[in-house]
Amino acid sequence: MEGNVFGLTCNHLDTPLGIDSLPAFSWKYSLPRDRGSQVAYRIGVASTPEMLDNGNFDCWDTGVVDSGLSQSIEYAGNPLASRTGYHWLVTVYDIDGHTVTGHGQFETGKLTESWQAQWIAAAHQQRADDAQDAPLLRKCFELKDTPQRARLYICSPGYFDAFINGQPTSDELLTTPFTRYDSTLLYCTYDVTDQVQSGSNAIGVTIGNGWYNCFTADIWNSREATWRHVPKLVAELHVAYADGTQQIIATDGTWKSTRGPITFNGIRNGEHYDARLERSGWDEPGLDESDWDAAKVIRSPGGLLSAMEMEPIRVTDTITPVAQWETPEKGYVFDTGQNMAGIARITVSGSAGDEIVIRYGERLQEDGVHINLTANAGFIKSGEFQTDRYFKKGDDLETWQPRFVYHGFQFIEVSGCSQAPVVAALVVHTDVADTGDLSCENETITRLQHATRWATRTNLHGLPTDDPHREKNAWTGDVALSAEQMLCNFHAAPLLRKWLADIRDAQRPDGALPCVVPSTGWGYNWGNGPDWSSALTLIPWNIYVYTGDNRILRENYDAVVKHFAYMESMAEDFIVNYGIGDWCPPFEGPAIAVSMSSFKSPTALTDTAYFYNAAVILGKMAAVLGKPDDERHYQASAARIKQAFRDQFYDHASQSITGDCQTSTACMIYQGLAEKDEQQPLLDLLLQQIEATGHHQDTGILGNKYLYNVLGEAGRMDVGLKMVLNETYPSFRNWMDRGATTLWECWNGEGSQNHHMFSDISAALLKYVGGIKPDENEPGFRHIIMKPAIDCGLTSVRCHHESPFGPIRSQWEIDNEAVQIRLEIPDGSRASFELPPQYREQDYPRELAPGQYRLEVVLQAS
Repeated sequence: MEGNVFGLTCNHLDTPLGIDSLPAFSWKYSLPRDRGSQVAYRIGVASTPEMLDNGNFDCWDTGVVDSGLSQSIEYAGNPLASRTGYHWLVTVYDIDGHTVTGHGQFETGKLTESWQAQWIAAAHQQRADDAQDAPLLRKCFELKDTPQRARLYICSPGYFDAFINGQPTSDELLTTPFTRYDSTLLYCTYDVTDQVQSGSNAIGVTIGNGWYNCFTADIWNSREATWRHVPKLVAELHVAYADGTQQIIATDGTWKSTRGPITFNGIRNGEHYDARLERSGWDEPGLDESDWDAAKVIRSPGGLLSAMEMEPIRVTDTITPVAQWETPEKGYVFDTGQNMAGIARITVSGSAGDEIVIRYGERLQEDGVHINLTANAGFIKSGEFQTDRYFKKGDDLETWQPRFVYHGFQFIEVSGCSQAPVVAALVVHTDVADTGDLSCENETITRLQHATRWATRTNLHGLPTDDPHREKNAWTGDVALSAEQMLCNFHAAPLLRKWLADIRDAQRPDGALPCVVPSTGWGYNWGNGPDWSSALTLIPWNIYVYTGDNRILRENYDAVVKHFAYMESMAEDFIVNYGIGDWCPPFEGPAIAVSMSSFKSPTALTDTAYFYNAAVILGKMAAVLGKPDDERHYQASAARIKQAFRDQFYDHASQSITGDCQTSTACMIYQGLAEKDEQQPLLDLLLQQIEATGHHQDTGILGNKYLYNVLGEAGRMDVGLKMVLNETYPSFRNWMDRGATTLWECWNGEGSQNHHMFSDISAALLKYVGGIKPDENEPGFRHIIMKPAIDCGLTSVRCHHESPFGPIRSQWEIDNEAVQIRLEIPDGSRASFELPPQYREQDYPRELAPGQYRLEVVLQAS
């Protein structure tokens, strides 16, 4: 029959190589309109493609399952073997019994198999403080025949670059991701079948410091981390031959080590590379190793080795500078035109030994010529900030780029060249796929969406950081506020799942969490109130709503329960007050000068609201996971907290809320603390408060999320956009008019100019202006709530989201006296469609089955 199955994934990854967690299968499908949607499926898993083709599902056969589900179906077959490839076939049935099929692959990692490899390090690196270079490690080995298959399993808790016979094993950068290394270590798996050969071979690995040996003094005590030690490596190369035999090349004391050309690498400082120290052929067989030392066997970092199950970090874009100029000191400055995270690739002339200095910055000094290097705000206490150094090898043109650092910048300054270098900016981040976007006729809105996406993806580096320069920390509150937006715009679920595991690793026995994760021990006694630490509760729920995968709830439920108990222990009569509050409201001065005098909404109010919200979500999680006793318990807890909140902060008679500001009012509505008959009066109060500020926000990052969601749910994005488009400070347009290409940390433009913590505005635009919103009662977009704000003041909007079922599109345009609307609903989904109240009498479909729609309604005044 017509139709197809596509978008097959295992654990939300396309053909994953080396997974340790239980496989879960997902697929998308397209059926002819007259055949309806999937009514049943069958999954078969086989150990060879031939067995799969013959219908011999020797590992697992679900049989025909009467279900429309097509997401995250967990494997329940025979035990899977380690380091083994598997093939799976899904058959989709329509109501008449017709079928379409699709097939995929996955490969297991080490699973519970013991590692034969030993941890090794370079002989010359004795102390963590002295281990500032990136040593070379190598091993020569012989293969008896051309391998049928070869896999490299490798981990270095700093960063590593691996090569076999002179060729890189991947196109990745900055591997391995940051974790709490004494708890969890992530290893990578590479298919190197085409790189090994019969006869002599060599494997070479450069290992860097990364976050494992962060020797820089900073305010987060990075160099005091209990896991800190010299860079080290564990690796196993498994080779399989056609005759069924296998060979393992593992790290041990027979490996060799020496110094390499990277003489310094500090994730908070930069990288130094002396090309004169390059060793030709160091990663190839036949090298004279007489001046190499034996690598030393060394203790493990202590963490459990687990497979990395998310997209790696790569160079995703190359940007040619839009402008360049020479400084009076004979340096050269390059403007990329885009705030970003990454590195510079330079091509320079000069003589052997010339020192080329590359500095990176977000902005220029007041002279408009030199880079401003003060963006670290004193947080980095030792070493240079965002500075790379390259020493030339010879007198010819040479091209170089760093390997074990990344920076946040728009401007690059190069000095030490005899003439202007050629510079390209390489954008570096976790290679997440796009899943959504929005554009419209209003340039500011389109630029705001662009800035949000850039601020987000350039802060994804194996974890969701706050900024890519000054801190590079994953603040729980920032990510809690941005997670929904991340899921709207990007395939972020695997990365967020990894980071939730980091949070669980950081959780103390009493349930407490730090405000940055991973943490060296910093952040347990400040900044970790319910407003920030509710990331552990909110993000699994966001992922569940956007993907429909309840495994994320199972994985985190016990930790969420423990954290709720911690909040209870911190409460006094169900009121909590130990968080940061509505961070970065409008204020004057540098970023670090923000003070509580700028906060209009009391921290106790927003903290207690998050405490209440955590109880509500825990009740929902319990319901999904089939825990009725827990559900009732947390519903009762929520009721008690709600009453305490209302007694403390709300005067029903005067309908006033403590703080008398946008954040307080929007918080009470958004967090569900208002009764039904109070919602309209409170909305009217919020609109009055907005009017009183001249349609400016008086909110920080918490109120920013509440505000636009409340206005969107109320169908008042006309007011929301009036605030967004306000030309004067504080507003998003003010940022755009001042040249922002990413989101900023502070309304006044001080501090970081690449922060995503205000980014929920993008989710609000997609949900309420474009009109694509998931229904938490039928998660994963099985049911879509579509209420495009055709009365918001814009004349043309286009948005889309790649859902677990396929593309969802919403497009509308005002054409003279009519509104032209185009919609697309993927197979497996359905949508409820609703226009603003003034269109209620017009004839248009309210419930939409899968398909494409063209609608027209007569334009009505707002």
